[in-house]
Amino acid sequence: MPSRRRRRTPSRARSTSRPATARPPTAQADRMPTSTVRATPRTTRIIPAHLVSNLRLYKYAGADKSLVSRYILQPYWTALVEWVPMWMAPNLVTLIGFAFIVANVLMTLWWSPDLVTPLPRWCYFVFGLGLFIYQSLDAIDGKQARRTGQSGPLGELFDHGCDALNTTMSVLMVAPALGYGQSPWLLVSLGCTLANFYLTTWEEYHTGVLYLGLISGPVEGILMIVAVLVSTGIFGPAMWHAPLPGLPLTAFDLTMAAGILVIVLNLATSIQNVVRATRSLQPIAGLAPFFVACSTVGAWAFASPGLLREGGNVPLMLWITAWFGHLVGSIILAHVVKDHRFPYTASGANLWMAAVGAGCSVVGYLAGAPLVPRAAEIGYLYACATTAWVTYARFASRVIADICDELDIWCLTIKHPKKQA
Repeated sequence: MPSRRRRRTPSRARSTSRPATARPPTAQADRMPTSTVRATPRTTRIIPAHLVSNLRLYKYAGADKSLVSRYILQPYWTALVEWVPMWMAPNLVTLIGFAFIVANVLMTLWWSPDLVTPLPRWCYFVFGLGLFIYQSLDAIDGKQARRTGQSGPLGELFDHGCDALNTTMSVLMVAPALGYGQSPWLLVSLGCTLANFYLTTWEEYHTGVLYLGLISGPVEGILMIVAVLVSTGIFGPAMWHAPLPGLPLTAFDLTMAAGILVIVLNLATSIQNVVRATRSLQPIAGLAPFFVACSTVGAWAFASPGLLREGGNVPLMLWITAWFGHLVGSIILAHVVKDHRFPYTASGANLWMAAVGAGCSVVGYLAGAPLVPRAAEIGYLYACATTAWVTYARFASRVIADICDELDIWCLTIKHPKKQA
């Protein structure tokens, strides 16, 4: 089978902004010299050749049951998108919003490198504002895509990819506010937050619909974190661990309990929706990659109790950020190209690295003495984080290149503007 393809005609190249009108190849095109034919080497492809054409069949389907979104935020988002210039690509809108999250994380690591030291009060207000801006821009990028005629699979991958990274980064950012940056609650909070996102992605893969319930991460979850940050800015981090009047609990206890309850309810709802759509229990196996990863990291932290207190919390969070982004990114990619093979082994290298670290820690725990010094363990975590980020960056860049090449579009700029009536 020839490895080169003819250059697309303009009518097909603009299929992402208006319906394609295929033209039969001309005799001149058939005689086109090979030196002018655009080709993508197979070695650079990450989307299988037999699935890449399915990108043109992609159609977004979503169901948002959130009352807050429907009656409060939607009017605001509809008005906000009108302020975005027509020349701005939807993915650029998403990226600008994500830049606020990156800035928040960098400020957190600067002021609280141990994730426990309280930050200046003004930081919490800035973080809350940055997270709200991110939510706003993340909500209108789809509206901007429809305004400019740029809706397509790249938008979903880019949007969900940033959301996946933000999920972990938000937990890292709020850790100093709640004071759990060096405790097991850091991993519990992280696990609950990531589970909510993973369930939504897994459900969309099997049902074809991005379902957001009455309480969802992108809406109520982010607003709750904004409320936590603003409250911390007003009353200080100590408020979360002070006993509540008349209750043997603290605000921190109630916050964690609410998060766990929401995850349990979302898990039951997602499983019900998937089983109903597929009429099979087999898709439940797709939850295994996430829960195996959580169990492995949990075993490591349990067998090495000083890991989070002695400098391992930051590299672990950075590692999980890239690991989770790669994991759910693979599921989203399989969804948009209609790959019927669920990516069970996606990001498998991260799981193997975690298994090695957890295995050494468990053996040392059972033996009564660690197998490796703490400094070496922390160094290994940083090496895992670096490897994960390099791998994920390579995965993301190749996916973007494949989609842009197939649909003849650009990622952060509009290549074929929508013609105004």
